[in-house]
Amino acid sequence: MKFTVILYPAQEGGYTVICPALPGCISEGNDREEALRNIREAITLWSEVWLEINRDLPLETPAVVAEELEKCLRERADEGLPLTIETTEVDVELVVRA
Repeated sequence: MKFTVILYPAQEGGYTVICPALPGCISEGNDREEALRNIREAITLWSEVWLEINRDLPLETPAVVAEELEKCLRERADEGLPLTIETTEVDVELVVRA
């Protein structure tokens, strides 16, 4: 399953990465590659817990991604940080029970 993630440099170094479609699904890493590996693991774990309680995962929509992008940019601007963020897509293999 593919998810859009937002990746941006953390103030203390490394990267923070979030998955807008999955509320509260966030991770970080010392470099871009580690952050992306870590968010894949976070998505897997988040999804396992979510699916124990709910039937389906939340839908990723352009509006959900755009809202999170705007929030990230606003927070970075408020903190005086460069507005350097990127989106990318990660592929995560999820085991969905019938």
